Amino acid sequence: MIDHPLANLLKKGTLASFDFAITEHGFTANGRDYRFLIQDTMCIEPGTYELTFTHVVHLMYETRIDETSWRSGWGDEFATTAAYKAAGEPDGYRFDIDWFLAYPGIETIVASPQAAEWSRRLQRPMYSASVETDRFWISMVFSGVHHRKTSDETGLMNQVVIRRP
Repeated sequence: MIDHPLANLLKKGTLASFDFAITEHGFTANGRDYRFLIQDTMCIEPGTYELTFTHVVHLMYETRIDETSWRSGWGDEFATTAAYKAAGEPDGYRFDIDWFLAYPGIETIVASPQAAEWSRRLQRPMYSASVETDRFWISMVFSGVHHRKTSDETGLMNQVVIRRP
Protein backbone atom coordinates (compact mmCIF):
# COMPACT_ATOMS: atom_id res chain seq x y z
CA MET A 1 0.00 0.00 0.00
CA ILE A 2 1.29 3.46 -0.93
CA ASP A 3 1.40 6.03 1.87
CA HIS A 4 -1.01 8.92 1.64
CA PRO A 5 1.16 11.96 0.75
CA LEU A 6 -0.71 14.25 3.12
CA ALA A 7 -0.47 11.75 5.98
CA ASN A 8 3.31 11.82 5.64
CA LEU A 9 3.39 15.61 6.14
CA LEU A 10 1.08 15.40 9.15
CA LYS A 11 2.92 12.47 10.72
CA LYS A 12 6.29 14.24 10.51
CA GLY A 13 4.86 17.45 12.01
CA THR A 14 5.76 19.33 8.84
CA LEU A 15 2.13 20.43 8.68
CA ALA A 16 -0.28 20.87 11.59
CA SER A 17 -3.65 19.18 11.16
CA PHE A 18 -5.59 22.12 12.66
CA ASP A 19 -5.31 25.65 14.07
CA PHE A 20 -3.56 27.16 11.08
CA ALA A 21 -4.70 30.16 9.07
CA ILE A 22 -5.68 29.89 5.43
CA THR A 23 -5.04 33.28 3.87
CA GLU A 24 -5.67 32.28 0.24
CA HIS A 25 -7.03 29.27 -1.59
CA GLY A 26 -8.13 28.35 -5.07
CA PHE A 27 -7.19 26.67 -8.30
CA THR A 28 -3.83 27.63 -9.75
CA ALA A 29 -3.62 29.26 -13.18
CA ASN A 30 -3.30 25.86 -14.87
CA GLY A 31 -6.70 24.78 -13.48
CA ARG A 32 -5.23 21.42 -12.50
CA ASP A 33 -3.87 22.07 -9.02
CA TYR A 34 -5.48 23.55 -5.91
CA ARG A 35 -3.37 25.80 -3.69
CA PHE A 36 -3.66 26.95 -0.09
CA LEU A 37 -1.49 29.69 1.39
CA ILE A 38 -1.31 29.06 5.12
CA GLN A 39 0.29 30.39 8.27
CA ASP A 40 1.16 27.54 10.59
CA THR A 41 2.49 28.03 14.12
CA MET A 42 1.74 24.49 15.31
CA CYS A 43 4.13 22.66 12.96
CA ILE A 44 7.78 21.93 13.74
CA GLU A 45 8.99 24.93 11.73
CA PRO A 46 6.43 27.77 12.04
CA GLY A 47 5.93 30.05 9.06
CA THR A 48 3.92 30.75 5.94
CA TYR A 49 3.56 27.85 3.53
CA GLU A 50 2.17 27.07 0.14
CA LEU A 51 0.29 23.76 0.20
CA THR A 52 -0.58 22.59 -3.31
CA PHE A 53 -2.66 19.54 -4.16
CA THR A 54 -1.78 18.37 -7.67
CA HIS A 55 -3.93 16.80 -10.37
CA VAL A 56 -7.22 17.59 -8.61
CA VAL A 57 -9.90 15.60 -10.45
CA HIS A 58 -12.76 16.10 -8.01
CA LEU A 59 -13.47 18.95 -5.59
CA MET A 60 -16.52 19.70 -3.44
CA TYR A 61 -17.05 22.98 -1.59
CA GLU A 62 -19.67 23.63 1.06
CA THR A 63 -20.21 26.67 3.25
CA ARG A 64 -19.98 26.45 7.03
CA ILE A 65 -21.75 29.80 7.43
CA ASP A 66 -25.34 29.42 8.61
CA GLU A 67 -28.29 30.79 6.65
CA THR A 68 -29.00 33.59 9.16
CA SER A 69 -25.46 34.92 8.72
CA TRP A 70 -25.68 34.59 4.94
CA ARG A 71 -28.90 36.60 4.90
CA SER A 72 -27.53 39.32 7.20
CA GLY A 73 -24.34 39.71 5.18
CA TRP A 74 -25.74 39.29 1.66
CA GLY A 75 -25.11 42.83 0.40
CA ASP A 76 -21.90 43.92 -1.29
CA GLU A 77 -21.18 46.25 1.64
CA PHE A 78 -20.10 43.16 3.62
CA ALA A 79 -17.66 41.87 0.98
CA THR A 80 -14.76 44.29 1.52
CA THR A 81 -13.60 46.47 4.38
CA ALA A 82 -13.74 49.58 2.20
CA ALA A 83 -17.36 48.89 1.20
CA TYR A 84 -18.29 48.10 4.80
CA LYS A 85 -16.83 51.38 6.08
CA ALA A 86 -18.33 53.38 3.18
CA ALA A 87 -21.76 51.97 4.09
CA GLY A 88 -21.38 53.21 7.68
CA GLU A 89 -20.44 49.85 9.23
CA PRO A 90 -23.92 48.28 9.16
CA ASP A 91 -24.96 45.28 11.23
CA GLY A 92 -24.54 41.98 9.44
CA TYR A 93 -22.15 39.13 8.77
CA ARG A 94 -18.83 40.42 7.43
CA PHE A 95 -17.12 38.52 4.64
CA ASP A 96 -14.18 40.95 4.54
CA ILE A 97 -12.04 38.97 7.00
CA ASP A 98 -8.91 37.98 5.08
CA TRP A 99 -8.29 34.55 6.55
CA PHE A 100 -9.96 31.36 7.75
CA LEU A 101 -9.15 29.26 10.81
CA ALA A 102 -8.52 25.62 9.90
CA TYR A 103 -10.59 23.89 12.54
CA PRO A 104 -11.39 21.06 12.75
CA GLY A 105 -8.75 21.27 10.04
CA ILE A 106 -7.26 18.94 7.50
CA GLU A 107 -8.08 15.25 7.29
CA THR A 108 -6.71 12.43 5.19
CA ILE A 109 -9.44 10.16 3.87
CA VAL A 110 -7.91 6.73 3.51
CA ALA A 111 -10.85 4.61 2.35
CA SER A 112 -12.29 6.96 -0.25
CA PRO A 113 -14.53 5.42 -2.93
CA GLN A 114 -13.97 8.51 -5.12
CA ALA A 115 -10.17 8.20 -4.90
CA ALA A 116 -10.38 4.46 -5.61
CA GLU A 117 -12.55 5.09 -8.68
CA TRP A 118 -10.21 7.79 -10.01
CA SER A 119 -7.19 5.55 -9.37
CA ARG A 120 -8.85 2.85 -11.45
CA ARG A 121 -9.76 5.25 -14.25
CA LEU A 122 -6.39 7.00 -14.43
CA GLN A 123 -4.23 3.96 -13.61
CA ARG A 124 -2.38 6.07 -11.03
CA PRO A 125 -2.57 6.37 -7.25
CA MET A 126 -5.12 9.01 -6.24
CA TYR A 127 -5.89 10.24 -2.73
CA SER A 128 -8.60 12.07 -0.89
CA ALA A 129 -8.52 14.74 1.81
CA SER A 130 -10.74 17.40 3.29
CA VAL A 131 -10.11 20.81 4.82
CA GLU A 132 -12.63 22.40 7.16
CA THR A 133 -12.52 25.94 8.50
CA ASP A 134 -14.86 28.27 10.30
CA ARG A 135 -16.25 29.28 6.88
CA PHE A 136 -15.99 26.34 4.48
CA TRP A 137 -15.41 22.64 3.94
CA ILE A 138 -13.54 21.35 0.90
CA SER A 139 -13.10 17.72 -0.07
CA MET A 140 -10.92 16.71 -3.00
CA VAL A 141 -9.38 13.82 -4.90
CA PHE A 142 -5.81 14.49 -6.01
CA SER A 143 -2.55 12.84 -7.00
CA GLY A 144 0.12 14.54 -4.90
CA VAL A 145 0.97 17.31 -2.46
CA HIS A 146 3.67 19.96 -2.58
CA HIS A 147 4.49 21.80 0.64
CA ARG A 148 6.86 24.77 0.45
CA LYS A 149 7.80 27.37 3.04
CA THR A 150 7.51 30.87 1.61
CA SER A 151 8.49 32.90 4.70
CA ASP A 152 8.91 32.88 8.47
CA GLU A 153 5.85 35.13 8.86
CA THR A 154 3.43 33.98 11.60
CA GLY A 155 2.07 37.32 12.85
CA LEU A 156 -1.55 36.54 12.07
CA MET A 157 -1.59 33.22 13.93
CA ASN A 158 0.45 34.59 16.83
CA GLN A 159 -2.51 36.89 17.53
CA VAL A 160 -5.05 34.07 17.85
CA VAL A 161 -3.31 30.81 18.79
CA ILE A 162 -1.23 30.22 21.89
CA ARG A 163 1.49 27.68 21.18
CA ARG A 164 2.17 25.37 24.09
CA PRO A 165 5.70 24.15 24.77
